[in-house]
Amino acid sequence: MKVLFLSWNFRPVRGGIEYVVENLFERLRRRGHGVELVTAWAEGAVDEAGVHRAPGRGLKGYVKYSLTKGWGLCRAMRPDVIVCGSLVAAPAAYVLSRVFGRPFAVLVHGSDVLREGWVYQRVIRFLLKRAMRVAANSAQTRGLLERLGVDGGKVDVIHPGVRVEDFDGRGASMYEGRRVLLSVGRLIRRKGMLEFVEHVMPRLVREHSGVLLLIVGEDATASLVHSERMRERIEAKVRQMRLGEHVKLMGGVGQEELVRLFRRADVFVMPGLDLPGDVEGFGIVILEAALAGVPTVATRVGGVPEAVEEGKTGLIVGAGDWAGFAGAVGKLLSDEGLRRKLGEAGAERARGRFSWEVIVGEYEGMMERCVR
Repeated sequence: MKVLFLSWNFRPVRGGIEYVVENLFERLRRRGHGVELVTAWAEGAVDEAGVHRAPGRGLKGYVKYSLTKGWGLCRAMRPDVIVCGSLVAAPAAYVLSRVFGRPFAVLVHGSDVLREGWVYQRVIRFLLKRAMRVAANSAQTRGLLERLGVDGGKVDVIHPGVRVEDFDGRGASMYEGRRVLLSVGRLIRRKGMLEFVEHVMPRLVREHSGVLLLIVGEDATASLVHSERMRERIEAKVRQMRLGEHVKLMGGVGQEELVRLFRRADVFVMPGLDLPGDVEGFGIVILEAALAGVPTVATRVGGVPEAVEEGKTGLIVGAGDWAGFAGAVGKLLSDEGLRRKLGEAGAERARGRFSWEVIVGEYEGMMERCVR
């Protein structure tokens, strides 16, 4: 199949959408599909086969480039389908679809359909209703689409995949003698790490003196939506509460180091907040923790309950229930047998249900339905 892939989000920028687009692009090409990707300018990007980058930074420049470059590629390759990595690329896809008579599909991730603004909401409703297929990253996201008036019959729920091969190997031996909690993700408000440090860590330190929280991630400086600068606020809270021996902000780390941290963690934490207009669409990092045999404690927000099987691969508490969250983490830290049981079940589920070899097949099915 010949695929024109339009996506603002792509490496070297890091984030959940970028992760999905990168792996889908690579896996489709490995399976023999002819895929050409039109993406945004990015500092530090290198030339890659099949990747066409806008010549300058900025959203307006990308939108124009996606249309002009996409036009040329449509004439040259005659794609069977146009796929948008997110809603940002949908306007260009719609125009190209009309001009060249090719169907288009859109990947939707959750918060992108909740963004406020009368004009924005009118535009995305128009585009989503005209897409041939829509891929939602969770059943929760599909519900959001249906409330927008999108026909549920053309929405495919396709969860993000995980790179199973990255987690083959032995565990790490860092931070000997410590009970390690791990959080991974962009430092944005909805992740809840500021509140976790303030409301949960003091109790855990009292009950488990050797506990250490590792926070991996940076502020979302490349995001079109999030302008928060959470790192400074978290660092200030750590100093205020004198938790310097128990909380370490790691910043951004490479994939090899990230896997080492996953393998070393005792518990993965995802204390997401229930914020209007900003939702956790799924939770790829929960599955990565599972591949490392690490159980998760998370809040019941967005699509997170689809990534964690409550009581089987992790524990889930209500958003804002900090006492309950501390109790759930403490329970896992105190019970090695329970940690191992949940971790083993999570690893088996992630490998069998969420490997990219499985997920890319679901995308192929979605594209085939789009073409038909």
